[in-house]
Amino acid sequence: MKKIDPKTISIKRAVCPFCSFGCEFGVVFNDFGVCGVEYIKDGSSNGRLCPRGSAAGMYLDHPRRLAVPMRNGRPAVWSKMSKDLIKVVGSPKSVAVTFDRNVTPEEYAAIVGFCDSVGIQYTASTYFEPEHNLRPFLDKPFAPANLEEANIVLVLGDIFNQAPMSSRAIIEWKMKDKKNELIVIDSLNTHTAGFATRFLKVNVGTEPLLLLGLAQENSGNLDISKATGVDGATVNQISTMIKGNGKGLIFASLSFGHTYDPALCAESLYRLHKFSGMKVVPFVEFPGYNGNQGFSDIIDMVKKKKVKNLINFGELFPFYYPQLVDKLKGANIYATSTLKHSGYTMLPVPLGLEKEGTLVTTFGKKKLPGGIEPPSGAKSIEALLSMLSSGHGKGKTPQPAGRKLDINARAQRVAQLTETKKKSYKLVGEKVAYNFLGFLEGEALKINPLDAAELGIGAHDVASITSKQGSTDLPVKITEDVGQGVVAVAAETPSVRGLFEFTIDNELSAINFIPTEVKICRKE
Repeated sequence: MKKIDPKTISIKRAVCPFCSFGCEFGVVFNDFGVCGVEYIKDGSSNGRLCPRGSAAGMYLDHPRRLAVPMRNGRPAVWSKMSKDLIKVVGSPKSVAVTFDRNVTPEEYAAIVGFCDSVGIQYTASTYFEPEHNLRPFLDKPFAPANLEEANIVLVLGDIFNQAPMSSRAIIEWKMKDKKNELIVIDSLNTHTAGFATRFLKVNVGTEPLLLLGLAQENSGNLDISKATGVDGATVNQISTMIKGNGKGLIFASLSFGHTYDPALCAESLYRLHKFSGMKVVPFVEFPGYNGNQGFSDIIDMVKKKKVKNLINFGELFPFYYPQLVDKLKGANIYATSTLKHSGYTMLPVPLGLEKEGTLVTTFGKKKLPGGIEPPSGAKSIEALLSMLSSGHGKGKTPQPAGRKLDINARAQRVAQLTETKKKSYKLVGEKVAYNFLGFLEGEALKINPLDAAELGIGAHDVASITSKQGSTDLPVKITEDVGQGVVAVAAETPSVRGLFEFTIDNELSAINFIPTEVKICRKE
């Protein structure tokens, strides 16, 4: 019998899979299991980690880890679940396979190969985070030396909160030369904006319009200044400054529920890149993949009863998109998960920290070393696929169709959506590392002091927020970071994410979660 010694420890090297920075660290084990993390100074982040990486041990050993299949809140055994799934894939024309976060490129290729081998034609992404539109910019890795050569850095979004490890290098770059210009574009007064040489605070959701203005694009005679709230003289001055500046950089991040048209954001970034010569450097939590269809096509096929079963590989869907569940009432959903949720058929899979394979980062591809054992009942995606069909191999990954967006029509539509109705507030999403999945710190609603006073809400109160999609209660944070008529929240839990409305992008068959009209009152 082994003698347990709590002083005996081992360290297994890992790459943090929770954002595209790809930090390296060690997970510390003793005879009782996970007991913390070790900061590795020879890693890519020089021994530094953001709250997500620092809490890796908690994720690995979280009490909500899913270790057995669950069906409607009840444990199930793999043998019965496999028989059910084999029967499902036996009618491939009525099955859709989807995928989102926590899937490696190798697993994605295996999923595609599986669908090809069994005859499943309908595949789509369920990664509805707007940042997936930044995926094309990841094809050309960013080298830190590029920052040293830059004299202008333009930032879209709050990268210091979304990817905290980026902050040190950018702040040091700004401080080393007074001529260095750090320009930040956002609708909220963010942590990143606090370090800006120039902060261009735009009206909610109008970031792509300002990018088009800086690129001197003619957006159907749209008044960029009026639409965005940034005066024309400033737009012209910065546009002249960045034109042909091949050494400048554009850092970009996109948050859930923060913009009306993330595809237009990505296209505007590309056009600004062509105009200025500045490289676009994205920071994302996950790059996302392509399917043969857009997800709105899957919704339509469920409605028409062509698709009766949906199998999702990842960890977000349907748990973190409750708004879409009503659209899929006609389908049975089987979803992989790392955490327990209620009301769904769930299949336990390893966390990214426990996988072997490849991680796509802002700096290029990195190897996930594996070596950390997942819960005993979890099955890898490869094992799941092999359980359903042998010899599926790797498939040819679908390539996105060449798209030609109607920029003028989209820009006009964004401008129209910026108007806020009387007696309502515009709810905007944020991405903040220490709110990750609600594990570390719960979400709080940011509200302007004048709005709080009008609503009779104090600093330690709880507010009830209601949209057409649902309602929830949140503690408030009174701050001038948000303007009047605007409230913001780090949307990390299903109850908060469920407040946001979504639109269907007919050009791309995509789902977009957008800034949402809400009503707010003080909870008694």
